This record gives sequence, structure tokens and C-alpha cells, in this order.
Amino acid sequence: MNILISKHRALFIIVILLLTILSISQLPKLKINPGFDDYIPDEVGNRAYMEKLDTIFGGNERLMLILTADDIINKKSFERLEKITSQLEALEGVEGCASLLDVVEIKNEGGVTLFEQVFSDITDDTTKIEEVKERLLNNNTASRFISDDFSSTAIILTKSNDIEDDTIVNSINEVVKTYSGFEEVYLGGQAYLRSSIKSYIGNDLFILLPASLILMVVMLYLSFREWRGVLLPFSVVVLSVIFSFGVMSVLGWEISLVSILLPVMLIAIANDYGIHLINLYQEKFYSGKHNNLKSVSIEIYYALRKPILITALTTIGGMMGLLAHKMKPAAQLGVLASVGIAIAFLISIFLIPVLLSLYPAKEKLKLKRGKQRVIVFRFFKIFSRWIALYPKRIIIWFGVVTLLSTVGISFLKVDTNIEGYFAGNSDISKGVELVNKKFGGSQYVSVLFKGDVLTPAFLNRVTKYVDEIEEIPQIGHILSPDLFFRELSKGFYSQDEKGYNSLPSTEKEARQYIELASFFGFEEEVSGLIDFNREYSRILVSMTDGSNNTGKIVLDALNDIIKDDSMVVAVAGPGLSKIQMADMVIRGQIASLILALLIIFILLSFIFKSLAAGVKGSLPMLLSVMFLFGTMGFLGIALDLVTALLSSIMIGVGIDYTIHFLWRYKIEYSLSKDNDTAIYKTLSTAGRGILFNAMSVIIGFSVLVFSSFAPLRFFGILIVISIFACLISAFLLIPAIVTVTKPRFLRSNGE
Repeated sequence: MNILISKHRALFIIVILLLTILSISQLPKLKINPGFDDYIPDEVGNRAYMEKLDTIFGGNERLMLILTADDIINKKSFERLEKITSQLEALEGVEGCASLLDVVEIKNEGGVTLFEQVFSDITDDTTKIEEVKERLLNNNTASRFISDDFSSTAIILTKSNDIEDDTIVNSINEVVKTYSGFEEVYLGGQAYLRSSIKSYIGNDLFILLPASLILMVVMLYLSFREWRGVLLPFSVVVLSVIFSFGVMSVLGWEISLVSILLPVMLIAIANDYGIHLINLYQEKFYSGKHNNLKSVSIEIYYALRKPILITALTTIGGMMGLLAHKMKPAAQLGVLASVGIAIAFLISIFLIPVLLSLYPAKEKLKLKRGKQRVIVFRFFKIFSRWIALYPKRIIIWFGVVTLLSTVGISFLKVDTNIEGYFAGNSDISKGVELVNKKFGGSQYVSVLFKGDVLTPAFLNRVTKYVDEIEEIPQIGHILSPDLFFRELSKGFYSQDEKGYNSLPSTEKEARQYIELASFFGFEEEVSGLIDFNREYSRILVSMTDGSNNTGKIVLDALNDIIKDDSMVVAVAGPGLSKIQMADMVIRGQIASLILALLIIFILLSFIFKSLAAGVKGSLPMLLSVMFLFGTMGFLGIALDLVTALLSSIMIGVGIDYTIHFLWRYKIEYSLSKDNDTAIYKTLSTAGRGILFNAMSVIIGFSVLVFSSFAPLRFFGILIVISIFACLISAFLLIPAIVTVTKPRFLRSNGE
């Protein structure tokens, strides 16, 4: 450090600037990925079967454009529906478009098959309108397009896999704007949700990142009361964020919902090392023992390089626990956060002393002890007294809180439904509610069959399945080959004939039905249920909401209904992806927690050369994690794609407070040989830096409460709770354990 500061600091600063410019040049290459397919490995069940469904039947994703009014059956709404539907059918990326205009009554009159459009030529004639409503209510195919109260109608679009979500959503919105009307219009469907998520991710980064930086500046100034105490840690944070996103770009990774946490995490965590350096600089310089900042810079470097390295390694260890997640974005966050923390450590330990040495010498002044500092020291004095008088009682109280937390954990639920990620009064939320309530939901599940799918035996079996599926309360709409054939039979037979509203009696007759449907322009409806080679068929059902509980109920019920059918290939669909994600969240949470604690145990044991250090240092982290999950259970906050990352991040951040305490305690005890004195000295010196660091983390993460996404808002609240738990553990539980157990690894010469 002497040589770096004396001879090479200019060159060092230039190198940092060049690397910063290089990283910034990579940022425009970053892309936002709002999808959730990447959360599930390619080879895992539902995703693999969805790709098979796409290959057989084309796009499986549907968008719903919903028009609402007091009464949607009127002349103006009909004219608007006609124009919008006509334009939507011609859009690039739309493989299918169905609406009320496609609802037909199939008749056989005098041996001639007729397809009569139900919703056509609507006038202001009240009598005719009532006749149309009656015909719609009695038509089996109309319920997908009209609500029971006639207040809403839906246009159902099948999206091509080759079209970008933003492209098709923007095109749909342009069509709606072109043909305006008095009806309110809402969009629903997974593609629309992804498009909205992409927009919200951009907005969150644009708002949360500056807000977090501003709060950090305010916190640093209030903590240190001088601008160098602000600018130096601030520069570390900004550089670590830039370098981390540069690495993300170089690796070709995309920004996801989880990635929003990266800059906020680094802003909150990368402060740690700079805060401890500035804290010690103030302690040394304002003591009056140094004549210039160069000597202070060198001294704080040598005093803190080892404990800061240790805390950096343990924080990285906690973050690396995220690698245990099978969800790719979670593992990527673990890598990028670890890289960012490593960069923050290197920049802090080298750049801050170098920049500090450039400042001109100041007049030796005593650091003002304002009210804030007096209150802090008073609290530390109270804590020291409690620890000296009631160490066992403190440990017992922590044990009681832990037992209560286990009760809360029993209430903890998992929910990976992205429909719940938006505010309740947003258009997105209103659209989701409308689709679920009025149109049976937008999340579909397919039961895929392979074999002789046109035989009467198979079609009769499907009829039996459909009858049982209709009894599932969580099912919205059902599309199946048997319902399709029954409707077509009405064009072959008159009402008084045996074959009317019946299934084909032979495979040959079934093929004739399909040819008739294709001839009259219903090839799209056929291809959505039976493939071109007549080898595959499916039952397509919608779920009334997108919750994990509904998905599990539907999946279990469907599997039970078709369990003995040898022709069943799979039950799959977009509506079931969240169930697999939920299973991955649970397994990933357990695995990442075990891995993070194991890494921390190994590092602490190695650092202090004692297995007891590994146990006693890891135990408060485990208790804090249990407190966190218990709190989530009591508050009804579910584990989701974001909150599942909490434990590893919490351990990675919280363990720093324990290490800083133990490291300083070891020094203070070697000087005083008295436990109570060493604890008070540790709290009143290192405790100040620990407190400032915890406040930095809490303030940094608190901006997440303003996120557009509910999981991130909950994450912001929970991280405050978890860091507070870690802080109290460092200030009370760890000192109490040290007081009671008198660990040898903290006492020189094996005392």
C-alpha cells in the first residue's frame, strides 16, 4: 500500500477509469427477459411437454381482448367488434382469432348442412336482441366469448411462438385505438403479463436505482457528517454496480424480475467495506495522532484489510448459496452478486485509501458528538450492562422467539402465480380478475392423447372424462373433440334423427365431420384439438384463477380422471408451470440455505481456526432465518420467486456483523483481559460501524417497497426485518454466547 500510494496511485486510478468505460460500453447490449420459461430447466416435465404441444398444435398461448359495457349486445358494440376482429385476424403473430362472430348454429334442413351465424346484423330492435341473447345462452360454444350477464365479450387470440410479446401487444392496442368506442377494453393472458412485466422492470430500474443512491448519500452524510465520508463509499457502490452489469452483458445474461435485486443489493451491501474504512479513518484522524491523511490511509488499510476480506468472503459464501437453486435467474444472481461484492471489496480496500490520501490535510478537530452519537453510545452501554448481568436470560429469550417462529413456519405457503404480482387497482389486475371471473380464466391445461383418436371408443371415453372434468369447481371452460363432433353432428342429422347431437358411429364418419368443418372454414378449430395426421388429440381446459392451490387441485383431479388411460401422453400447459416453479422454490430454498450455512461454517472455522467458531457464528444466522420464515408465516407472506432468495442474501449480509464483532472483541479482550470491558469497547467502536452498515442495508433495500411488483415490495419489508434480526443477534446474542461459553478461539494463548 505504501508503494501504491506513494508512486502508482495516478496509474491505479486511470486503470479503474478505463475498466469503468469498458463496462459502460457493454451496458447497451443488455436485454430484459420478462418470461418465466427460463426459471424451469429445459428438460423438466411441463416445459418439455409444452414444447411438444407447440409442435403438434401450434401456439398454446392465448390472449384475451375483453370489451365491457352495461350491455354488450347492441348495434354499436357489434360494429366495433366486427372491425376489431377483422383487423386482429390480419395481424402478424396471430395464429387464430375467435369471437362472438364465430359462434354458429349448425343445422340440417332438407338434407343440407347449414352454418348460421348467431351474432350478426344486430339492430336496435329490442325483440331481436333478446332473441340473440337467448340463442347465445343455448349455444355450447358461446360461453367462451360472452359473460352470463352480457356485460362483457372476449376476443380470443392464439399467439404465434415466433412473435415478440411487445410486438403483438402493441399491435393489438393500436387496433383498439383505431376503432374506439364507449366500451372499456382490457387485455389478458400470459403474453400481456410478460409485456407488462418487461415495462415494469424498466420502470423499476429507472426509479429504484436513483432513489437507492440518493438515500445512500443522505444516510452516509448523516452518519459521518463530512463529504469525503459520502463520496468515497458512493464511488465504490457505483463502480461495483457498473462492473457487475458489464459482466452480465459479457456473459450474455438477461435482466429478469430477479435481476432488479442486483443493483439494490450492491448499493446496500457494497457500502459495508467503505463504511468500516471511513469509520476507522474518523476514529484515527480525529484522535489527533496523525498529521496527514496519507499515514491514516495506510494505517486503516493494514488494520482492516483482513477483517474486510473475511466479511467479503463470508458474504460471497452466503450469495453462492443461490447456486443451489435450479432456477437459472436465481443462480445467475448469486454469481453476479458475488462478482459485485468481490469488486466492491477490491475497490474499497485499495481505491478508498488511495483517494483518501489525495485529500489535503485538515486541521485536527475532534469529531463532534452530537445527540445521535450520544444516543448510540447510550444504547451500547445499556446492551453491555444487559449482557454482563443477564447473558443466560438473553439466550433463553432468543430461544423462546425461535420456538414461536417454528409455529409461524407451519403457516408458510408457496405461491409462484405471476397474476398476483401487480397492484390490485391496476389495469393489469382488473383485466386478470375480469378474465378469471367472467371467462373461466386465461391459464390453460391440455390433456394430450396419442393413438387412434377418431375411433368411437376413444371419443366416448373423452365424453366420460369431460363429464367428470365439469364437476371440478376450479375449471372454467372445456374444449374437447367430443363436444366439437357433437356440434358438427347437428349438420348431418335433423333433431328427430338418432345421430343428432351424438358422436360419430365410425372412424370414417368422424373423418367426414372433419372434412365438412374444414370445408366451411373451421380448420383452425379442428387443428386446435386434433392434429393434421389424426394421431394426437387433446382436451383443453381453463382454470378459474392462477393460484398454485387451484393449479394443484386441477392437476391432481385430471391425473386421477385419466390415470388408467394408456393413450395419455401428458397433462401439461402454461397453467401448470407455476406448480413446478413452486416445487423448485421449496427445493431451492432448502438447498441454498444448507449450502449457505455450510459455506459460512467452513469459512468461520478456517478464519478463527476453530470448529466452535463455525458453530457459534452460524447459529445466530440459523435463528434469524427461522425468525424470518416465522414472520412470513404469521403475516401471510408467501415464498415466491423473489422472497425465496431472502435466506441466502440475509446470511451473506448478516454474517458480517457477527464477524466484525468477534474480530474486534478478540483485539479488545487481548488488551483488557476482561470480558465486560471488551464487550463494551467492541460495541462502542466496531458497533458503530456495524450499526451504520445495517442502516445502510436497510435503507438501501427499503426502496423496494416502491416497486411495481408485489414480491419485490414484500422483499423490501422482509429484508428490513431480517437485517434487524441479524443486528440484534450481533449486539445481544453473540456477546451473550461469548460471555457464557468463554470461547478459546477469541482468547490469546488458549485462555
